[in-house]
Amino acid sequence: MLSVSKRSKSVKTAITLAFVGASLLSGVANAQTPQYLFDVTGKSPYKQAYQDMLAFPEWVRTGQGTSTPLQEVVIDGQKYTLGQMCKPHDCADNQLIVIFSPDKKKAWGLLATRSTDGQSFNTQLLGAPEAAIKEYLNKTLAENNPED
Repeated sequence: MLSVSKRSKSVKTAITLAFVGASLLSGVANAQTPQYLFDVTGKSPYKQAYQDMLAFPEWVRTGQGTSTPLQEVVIDGQKYTLGQMCKPHDCADNQLIVIFSPDKKKAWGLLATRSTDGQSFNTQLLGAPEAAIKEYLNKTLAENNPED
């Protein structure tokens, strides 16, 4: 028969081993469980980095850049409104072209920022434009930057 102190020590050892085992199993489970983008975009430390990635420059967000008067343009036989804007004091490297639908209820855009090599633009389409509008946006960017 075990004495009370030996039995108490055995129980403590068993409890300790159970906790260690549970911790190890938890670590193994976490190591084997794949993470997905949707799992981390709302959790620290990923959350802020993800939100920063989605943020547009202030001049784009607020619509307060250097701009030209709006123009009426015809695309596939329909009249659209074209607006152009650039980052103040940096128009050569940061441009935004926007096309509004005939009823002015939809907008599509092309954000162009100079690449780090300085030789071309990185472009980002906004609003999922259909092919004809996408083509017009790209054509306008090319016309605005004939040397690129």
